[in-house]
Amino acid sequence: MDLIKKQVYIAILLLLFFSEVKAHGSLSVRINEKTNEIYKSPKNATLYFERGYLYQQHREYKKAIKDYKKSEQLGLKNKLLYFRKSETYYKANKLNKALNTSEICLKYDPIDIKTYKLKGQILFKLKKYNKAKTAYKYVIENTTDLRPEDYITYSNIILAIDNKNYKSAIAALDLGLKKADANPITFQLKKLEYLKKSNQIKKVLIQYNTIIQSYKRKEFWYYEKAKYLLEIGDYENSNIALQQAKLAIKELKLKYLNVTAIKTLQTNINELDIKLNL
Repeated sequence: MDLIKKQVYIAILLLLFFSEVKAHGSLSVRINEKTNEIYKSPKNATLYFERGYLYQQHREYKKAIKDYKKSEQLGLKNKLLYFRKSETYYKANKLNKALNTSEICLKYDPIDIKTYKLKGQILFKLKKYNKAKTAYKYVIENTTDLRPEDYITYSNIILAIDNKNYKSAIAALDLGLKKADANPITFQLKKLEYLKKSNQIKKVLIQYNTIIQSYKRKEFWYYEKAKYLLEIGDYENSNIALQQAKLAIKELKLKYLNVTAIKTLQTNINELDIKLNL
């Protein structure tokens, strides 16, 4: 992993960690409050269901399942209970139980998209790829507000069935790009990855150009394009892309030039420049 990517990754992880610590502290308080309510009303099925969800969010999956079962024993039986129960089994890696519970959920609502999505994820993890594809295809065809990772999961399922079927995998990503309001970099990077793996050189270069044109900060992508061109032996165009990366850095405001990521990028550019002129 390049140093720039590593630094961004670490920063995101730290942000997520501190957010999670804060959230988990709040959940502990709410769990205690809900436990006190249960102590006063031990036959209330809804309270067990509510605490089960708090446990689920707190990643205490055994306790969550125990509360969901207790809620069910006390008479609460509906789609949401079975969905959350299935979801918890899935997160606890009890995949067969998760799948069976998702089927119960679908009896309450046979066309529920969220349940089909969960079922598809479970089936994918169980390596039942054809069934996972069927479930996810239903989700893709019946939802307009899917997240980028949903299309990426669908493309991963396609490749799990046939690891050379990049055409269909890329088509799934293109469908996501077509439906997306914005131009998510996650789509673009995954498409770039598939084009590289399927050795579609012309399309890889088109994809680099698409990414460069789509984002204001272009210096990193010019460098990545130059690196790829060097890998395929196109020294002339690699040098052109590298000079474009240098120019893009020169056009940055002074405050960005002292950022560690930019300094690292400049070092990488200089190293690539040396390789090109050996």
